[in-house]
Amino acid sequence: MEFKYKNEEKIRLDKFLTEQLNDQTRSQIKKLILSGLVLVNEESCSVHHWLKKDDIIKINTNNETPAKKIIPKKLQPKIIEQTDDYLVIEKPTRLLVHPTEKLETDTLADWLRDNFPSIAKIGDEPMRPGIVHRLDKDVSGLMVVALNNPSFYALKKQFQDRTIKKEYLALVHGAMRESEGEINAPIERDRETGLMKVQIVKKAGKVAITTYKVERKFINYTLIKVKIKTGRTHQIRAHLYSIGHSMVGDTLYRTKDIRKKKKIIDDLRIFLHAHYLSFQDQDGIWQEYTSPLPNNLEKFLTTLK
Repeated sequence: MEFKYKNEEKIRLDKFLTEQLNDQTRSQIKKLILSGLVLVNEESCSVHHWLKKDDIIKINTNNETPAKKIIPKKLQPKIIEQTDDYLVIEKPTRLLVHPTEKLETDTLADWLRDNFPSIAKIGDEPMRPGIVHRLDKDVSGLMVVALNNPSFYALKKQFQDRTIKKEYLALVHGAMRESEGEINAPIERDRETGLMKVQIVKKAGKVAITTYKVERKFINYTLIKVKIKTGRTHQIRAHLYSIGHSMVGDTLYRTKDIRKKKKIIDDLRIFLHAHYLSFQDQDGIWQEYTSPLPNNLEKFLTTLK
């Protein structure tokens, strides 16, 4: 199927296709684009691509999907518990939760569809089947995934109401003065760098609240337990950076003095692990799960004094 965009005014690709394909929903069209079945001028593009006059849009009508990347064994999640309603998994570092506009095909979402085919119909978005929350690519730890729609919407509501209990273990540079504290400062994306910026002065951005408690002190390092009352992108990393305590292994949010430090974790990664998760199941019973620090993080702690 092929279209030629003839108007002078630019329009977003997903909106244009929604107008042309009356038998497809917006989410179905988004799935087509993210699956690489839609080409603009013979090139894959993002959902939010802006069309200009004379662009040629081709849709693969043979249902041929791009070759999928095989997820290496070390990047595959570990199933902690499986019920009829949900999965609790340990996500390893470097596993992306769902595709971005780069059209990745080696994500947790792909793994879920491969291993639990019926999950493809669960949730609000085809590219995030059963997924009610996420962890950054470089962050490891516990996640819950819904296996049916009643469970999906019940879990989603718990996240919206902030009743789900999550806790992270993080190692930061520097010795924290206070044994516990709260960082209540809005966050917004910096237009120049693309990173999340804490707006302490002008109070712009979205509300973001992070609490922490010191677990163990080392020379020049502090191990802390962290809870978030909001779920903003890079919230923990940006908040800790804003108070002068960059996270060990974080290459994005680093204070100037930390950039000079040479001590790193083997197979460099962020020292941030979602080690505790608790939520209500469909019977209203609280379920609790814990996850120990990955071996390389535990090993790194033994090198500190």
